[in-house]
Amino acid sequence: MINNLIFSLLPILLSLIAGWGIGRVIHQNIRDNLVSYITILVWLLLISIGFQFGSILFDKQLGTTIIIESFIYSTILTLITFILLFKKVKNTSTHKKSISEILKPIKECVIAISMVVIGMILYLILPSGWNSEILSSILLYILIFLVGVDLSTIKIQSLTINHFKVPLITIVSLFIAAYLTTFILDRSFSELIVLGSGFGWFSLSGPLIGKTLGAEQGTFALLTDLIREFYAIGLLYLIGKNYPNPVIGICGATAMDSTLPFIKNNCSQLDVQIAIFSGFILTILAPFFIIFFSIFV
Repeated sequence: MINNLIFSLLPILLSLIAGWGIGRVIHQNIRDNLVSYITILVWLLLISIGFQFGSILFDKQLGTTIIIESFIYSTILTLITFILLFKKVKNTSTHKKSISEILKPIKECVIAISMVVIGMILYLILPSGWNSEILSSILLYILIFLVGVDLSTIKIQSLTINHFKVPLITIVSLFIAAYLTTFILDRSFSELIVLGSGFGWFSLSGPLIGKTLGAEQGTFALLTDLIREFYAIGLLYLIGKNYPNPVIGICGATAMDSTLPFIKNNCSQLDVQIAIFSGFILTILAPFFIIFFSIFV
């Protein structure tokens, strides 16, 4: 068991450390260029995921079941996180959101879904013997390397209790939500912990869980985190100004990247710092949570 854990975690850890180390020593222009490839790499990975999980998604009965169950689980995760972090703050910001600022994160989610659909279409077109698992693994490790490069630029000016409170309660919310969901879905507590451990990072959770537990669970995790990001975007737009902490918690690992621009437009500078720190911690923990807890499934 320990050998399998080390074998699974080692390439992820090495990719992350290598990216962080290289990011610290290379010139800023080179670092920025490398980080700019993350979006393209995520698209390629999502296409690969769509292809890899095509057999599940095109199964009418199984596909529908997974979509419904992932929606239920993501909703419970969102509710528990919001309740545990619930605190209203007074925000004096007068910034008004433009249409482009509102549409940008929504467009990114739509693009992500489109990439998965393209992969599903390729599943129907390409020969049945085509194996995308190796390609997905390579893309995943490159992505983690580039995330390491991106993390090397993170600087937190000062830490407050909320900096630690948001990621900690987000993690606690995962365990509570997983426990409550066992009474609704026919899935074990350990499995639900794994399926929610992406903390919104769908481009990681889908392929990594698909590799460790199977295509069905990988599809479930991908949809759970994708729906979670939809919730985060909607809540940021509606109540992010007055309830930053719970919404940042719902953003999970994406609080330091894909949902960060929207956090900047809705929350205070302190909240932005909390979001970056929380996203940083959850981004680091996500792959390790997935690998570690998958041992108990």
